[in-house]
Amino acid sequence: MTFFYKNKIGLSVYVFILPLLFCSPLFSQQKDIVTSVLIINSIIVFEKSKLGNDILIAFQQADFELKKEADLNVKKFEEEELELTQKREILTKKEFNELADNFDKRVQKTRNLYDLKDSQLRSNLESWKKKFIELSGRVIQPIMLQYDAFIVLDSSQIDLFFDNRIDITDQVIFELDNLYESDPKYLDLIIGK
Repeated sequence: MTFFYKNKIGLSVYVFILPLLFCSPLFSQQKDIVTSVLIINSIIVFEKSKLGNDILIAFQQADFELKKEADLNVKKFEEEELELTQKREILTKKEFNELADNFDKRVQKTRNLYDLKDSQLRSNLESWKKKFIELSGRVIQPIMLQYDAFIVLDSSQIDLFFDNRIDITDQVIFELDNLYESDPKYLDLIIGK
């Protein structure tokens, strides 16, 4: 009987104390701190938000298509190089050198073209990220008002030591996801489709 009585008291204590612990500010997602400075990690917001993921998927698809196109050209040039090598025995040295020089110039021109296209694609991604950050401002501003904050620092850009209670990264991801779900046009606005 004492075992049951002790366990009943222990159970009552747990039932009473556990909700208090989980409702405490330490465990609560509710940020009841007043500060003029908030912290965000823009890299995490970009990588973990649905819109950021869709932007990355659009980039990866464009990158894949570019690589596929480049690979087709590489294959064509390999076939042409094989044909040129086979013609070496029937052409004069001068004719062969002219064809080989022309081939090398076309290969280099194509390489330069794909380097440029790759560079443009990576520039597009940076532009898309900037537009994403600008759009993030739509959800960051109301969060700043909620905290009476005047400044949001990006912890991905600088080394900071701060109280985790002023980190709004997860809150921004949540609000951005809600904004994007309510109007999926934001992906097209950012990547320009």
